[in-house]
Amino acid sequence: MNRDLFKERRDKQDLVNAEIARRAGISPAYLDNVICGADQPSQRLLRRLERILELPEDALHAGKRTSQGDPSEPPNQPPNEPTHPPKRQDTEQDKKAPRRNHNAAAVA
Repeated sequence: MNRDLFKERRDKQDLVNAEIARRAGISPAYLDNVICGADQPSQRLLRRLERILELPEDALHAGKRTSQGDPSEPPNQPPNEPTHPPKRQDTEQDKKAPRRNHNAAAVA
């Protein structure tokens, strides 16, 4: 979906996403997902959005390339980062045994 054209036309017509979603018959949350690229809209939904925004047919179609790249190319994977917190670095103080508190009254 051509998100830049969608946003430009939405702003030009002074519409909010909730109103566009209501007119298209979808939830505002789903429209937000479509706009940010988390969900791929159907051809039918793209046609509805084009009518709402008064755009020519196929104006919102991004062509063969999608937000994830060319479908014939392998997908780009995010870097493999650990999901656990980093280990705590031991200091010299941590390696020593704890000090005893010698109280003169307790020893006597």
